[in-house]
Amino acid sequence: MPHTKAALANKFDEWESYLGALKLPAWDELPTLELYMDQVVIILNDYLGMYAAGEDKTVTQAMINNYVKQKLIPPPVKKKYSRVHLALLMIICTLKQTLNISVVKDMLPDWDGDAVRRFYDRFITVQKGFGAYFVNQVRAAAEPIFAGGDEAEVTDFIISAAVASCYAKLLTEKMIIYKNE
Repeated sequence: MPHTKAALANKFDEWESYLGALKLPAWDELPTLELYMDQVVIILNDYLGMYAAGEDKTVTQAMINNYVKQKLIPPPVKKKYSRVHLALLMIICTLKQTLNISVVKDMLPDWDGDAVRRFYDRFITVQKGFGAYFVNQVRAAAEPIFAGGDEAEVTDFIISAAVASCYAKLLTEKMIIYKNE
């Protein structure tokens, strides 16, 4: 179905606003009180729901328990979860959208609170910076569509986004292997 330039421009504006809303909390914004599992699930879904494409991507208690079993996060202390848990879970749930869980595990810091804080702070900084860069790059790549592009240019744009995602995943996996050698 053909789309008008105005309709496409409107969709890109919506998309840009959506990306602008993708913001994980800073370390100091994470709760300082230790939380029970049901509270952790609510907080994670509040922050990470913007990444989800559907119901099947919500964070569940079973997922968190699996991450403990897989040693992605430390076990809770007296059934309570700390900032370290929340930060690691935010990172894991974000990265697993495109990476295998084993690759995500290789990226994570030791469970030491200071190491997690430093890694999480870097993660948030990179997320914000790359988000702005990415929006600008996509706007530039979409210019031909706004300049009178046809359906084929829209299709090429979609294919380009998918291929870029594949290349980014491959680069990430290769760099982790290199870093761990």
